[in-house]
Amino acid sequence: MDKLMDLGHMDNYYEQIVKKKFTANQLMTIVMGICGIVLVIVLCVFFSKRIPALVPVSLIALGVGVWLIYTLIKNSGVEYEYTFVMGEMRIERIKGKSKRRKITAFDVKDIDDLGKYIDRETGKRNVDPSKFGVVLHAEENDVNLNTYYLVIHDKIRHKRALITLTPNNTTLEKIRPFLSVELKKKYLKLMKEEEKNAVKAPAETAVNDN
Repeated sequence: MDKLMDLGHMDNYYEQIVKKKFTANQLMTIVMGICGIVLVIVLCVFFSKRIPALVPVSLIALGVGVWLIYTLIKNSGVEYEYTFVMGEMRIERIKGKSKRRKITAFDVKDIDDLGKYIDRETGKRNVDPSKFGVVLHAEENDVNLNTYYLVIHDKIRHKRALITLTPNNTTLEKIRPFLSVELKKKYLKLMKEEEKNAVKAPAETAVNDN
């Protein structure tokens, strides 16, 4: 969901919501967690039938287990909100449609570098996260070819940081005017490459269909 608003006739406020998409391993971890909780509940009920004194324990385990499963499923729904306001980007993580936590805030003019996080040809990262003391994630999926990285000056921690995110075209266009001359050139080069890939992809699909 994208939302564009005007502040006093100025087109300087924009919000983008990005829904987190889990990898197969992350989904497996959630499923395994639920299965583990269910197993504990089943064992408690099984033993309470043989040992009456364990009935209160099984009831408590049942209640706690149901609550844990509910919490696990609810909190597995993660969204990121990118808010652009007058040259500043603010990013928050939203869990379960209710719990908010500010991830970062930074001035776009102070971005040191930007680019695609994953190289389309090699599948490898274009930047090494280990070189940064602070690494932040606010992307749809860190293996998504549409994931970008930014090297920023984080206002929350007051440190230089690497952040990954999945901006749409409008968010990118909001950022562009504030970039340095060199980064504007890099941005335009990236956009040209994306246009070529967008043209190339349908052509490859048509060949494969035939």
